[in-house]
Amino acid sequence: MKREKVGLGTDATGSSQSARARRLRPWSPDFLTARVNTILAVLAFAAAGLAVRPADSIVAAVGDQLVLACELSQAVDFLRLSQPDETLSDSALEDAALGRLIDDMVLEEQARRESVEVEPSEVAAEGYTERALRQRYEEDARRKLLARRLMDKEGLTQIYISPGEAERFYNENRDSIARVPARVALAHVLIPFTPSPAEDSLGQRRMTEVIDVLARGGDFATVASSFSDDEKFAARGGDRGWVDMAELPPELMIVLSQLESGQISPPFPTREGYMTVKLEDKTADRVRFRQILVRVPVTRSDTIRARDLAASIRRKALSGVPFDSLARQYSRDPATADSGGRLGEFLVAGLAPPFDKVVAGIDSGDVSEPVLSEHGYHIIKVLAKRPEKTLTYLELQDSIRNYLYQQRLNGRLQTYLDRIRGKVYVRRFRRIA
Repeated sequence: MKREKVGLGTDATGSSQSARARRLRPWSPDFLTARVNTILAVLAFAAAGLAVRPADSIVAAVGDQLVLACELSQAVDFLRLSQPDETLSDSALEDAALGRLIDDMVLEEQARRESVEVEPSEVAAEGYTERALRQRYEEDARRKLLARRLMDKEGLTQIYISPGEAERFYNENRDSIARVPARVALAHVLIPFTPSPAEDSLGQRRMTEVIDVLARGGDFATVASSFSDDEKFAARGGDRGWVDMAELPPELMIVLSQLESGQISPPFPTREGYMTVKLEDKTADRVRFRQILVRVPVTRSDTIRARDLAASIRRKALSGVPFDSLARQYSRDPATADSGGRLGEFLVAGLAPPFDKVVAGIDSGDVSEPVLSEHGYHIIKVLAKRPEKTLTYLELQDSIRNYLYQQRLNGRLQTYLDRIRGKVYVRRFRRIA
């Protein structure tokens, strides 16, 4: 069942994580006046530029508690991790997190007024006994327990979902919630096109000359302009500009990840020949670098040799040699060879060529004929293949009833929050930049 469609398991309170809010003092009739005076004093102090740091600025007041910017930041981080939604802007995510914090605290204030309490031992019983977790999540656990107990007291949790209602929901939403798409787990051996030993030796000698010039103090950009076979970047001194690491070939990504700014790599093989790179600058996920490429041409005889090797590897697999052993021995895919060629599990409908057509024609345990791609020849093994199916109502009825219960409970909770918010002082403040 797709969570984005039905949202099963959503917390009934809509609670998000927060750090412990600072309690100022017990409620009193003149609290509102005192609170406003306190807040105005804090804001005036900040405006004077004296001591309020941005991380400690006040973003909201609820009853006799303050929400600080550092607490909101933690709540935003928790919301981003627990419910990732890349369509939300940072401001929208922050607004949602603050709204949940305020709702939690409104329920906490109402529970206190109605003498609803939870003991520390009950919070620990919820699974927050590890010290580091307790320090971070204990207050949130307490608020959830308070909210749950308050909802029980108000009768909000007394909800009955009939079998007929659940079955109607299933019939109306079967296409979106019951369909389980076909999936397949794959492994492969990759045999790339490699040049003949003579051509490869010539390429190595040319790259050795380039490294020698650099070692004698040659400027990398000047050497790239003179020696690099990559016409597109040679004219720019080999400068590739800023590039996302995730977009680079694995071998280039590995080399660059090991360099510091200003360092030049040893020569290394690529699909096009031999390369050396100079790292100019980098961030967490982007790099700027220069490259020098010495091309080593691949001929038709090289492609035939790769095809014949791939065919011989398939014959060994069919004769009983373990596929993972063959992948470790022969595969030249640096990302999968060490793991026995395992590519992972994929949606059949999302497979790219040539894997889509190959998988359509073989079953679990089968090994394909050598398949040509831009990377070379692949021998593909289907480790497991699960066809598309539609789950029955009996398989989904518990999840559906839980979802409908949560939906109705959330509706009742929002109505209740709308009613009690007027009884609790709530105010949001503009963030102090």
